[in-house]
Amino acid sequence: MPTVNLTKNQKIIFFIVAAIILIVLLMVVGILPGLKKNPKGGGTQAEISLEFWGIDSVDAFRGAIEAYQNANQNIKITYRQISPDDYEEALIDSLASQRGPDVLMFNHFWLPKHFEKFYPVPAALLNLKQLKEAFADVVVDDLVWQDKIYGLPLWIDTLALFYNKDLFNSAGIALTPLTWQEFQDDSKFLTDKALTGEIRKSGAALGTASNINNAADILSVLMIQSGSSITKLGGQADFNNEASHQALAFYTSFSNPGSQYYAWNDNFADSLDAFSQGKVAMIIDYSSSREKIKNKNPYLNYGIAPLPQITADQSLIKNYADYWALGVSAISQQPASAWDFIFYLTGYQQTKQYLSLTGKSPAGRILISEMLNDEKIGVFAKQALSAKSWSQKDAEKNRQILLNMIESVVKGRLSLDNALSQAAEEINKTLSN
Repeated sequence: MPTVNLTKNQKIIFFIVAAIILIVLLMVVGILPGLKKNPKGGGTQAEISLEFWGIDSVDAFRGAIEAYQNANQNIKITYRQISPDDYEEALIDSLASQRGPDVLMFNHFWLPKHFEKFYPVPAALLNLKQLKEAFADVVVDDLVWQDKIYGLPLWIDTLALFYNKDLFNSAGIALTPLTWQEFQDDSKFLTDKALTGEIRKSGAALGTASNINNAADILSVLMIQSGSSITKLGGQADFNNEASHQALAFYTSFSNPGSQYYAWNDNFADSLDAFSQGKVAMIIDYSSSREKIKNKNPYLNYGIAPLPQITADQSLIKNYADYWALGVSAISQQPASAWDFIFYLTGYQQTKQYLSLTGKSPAGRILISEMLNDEKIGVFAKQALSAKSWSQKDAEKNRQILLNMIESVVKGRLSLDNALSQAAEEINKTLSN
């Protein structure tokens, strides 16, 4: 047999080709990373790594992540929990350095400010009609920007009335207030004052900014219920109206010593602490505070009722939403896989498991209908259907502006109208930043 003499270049090419074939074979059988056999058939798939950022404990997602990885063995998901207080800054810093997460949670207020940082849902996977049919209305208001869907929520929290059953029973009050007028009257009756005018026990924690949990949110829902849009279509603040005036006057009346409804002041502890200690009969707070109350006073006999409304007309009910949504970052190299995982998480079974583990109230209509009569979550589930929010360029700055507005009225530095005008100007300035 004749001997084949290879040139030096031919030998180099031969060894390169042989090495490539060997590497591919090792990847196919799984000895080397990169390609694995597809358990569903159809050959091999490239390995995909997804980084997932959230605000919940890993326990809330552990089961779902493991199940998804078992069904998609080429995908590896790494979860990282970040405190809500640090989340926005951490996300901005991470994305700026092109090393951010693929799947992330974001606050429902963030879209106007950060939409360029997110990768929208592919239109072929979900359209606006389907989104409206699947979730509470506020989701469409908050998570759609320029006709594109940027997020899907697992839960929606709402403000509700927390009341001390023992104090209500002792006062002979059998029913919780349906309207704010009834709320005022009950608060007045429940407030215990010394002859000097000092408040010994408060009927309601309302009126100040520094020691009221979610004071800005409570004032916001009062404005919305009163008929104020808070902002116009272009995002400009719309406070100079009678509805906003009435809402601010009502809110601050509880901390005004000259008001017949005076029930609260800066001498009280934080509203949640005061309620847990039995020093105040009613507070307005979110479902997320249930666990905090349990930790502070596991024996407190309290109940949760729907948020009071301007009128008892059921067709005019308006509540206030707070929630985080799941989205995909714009820098993700695997947006299709990231969205596939999110659709898996927001599916019926996985969402139900998540809600069971976290104690949160649902955002999806099917689960809302199933949990309407739930002893712990029913109030919040029902309120999600009538929940509202308002468009904000910078929610954190706006929150502080509203708190400063309340303080300026309580301390007598500004009149109601001047305080509203100043706050509107400050909010409008954030639009140009």
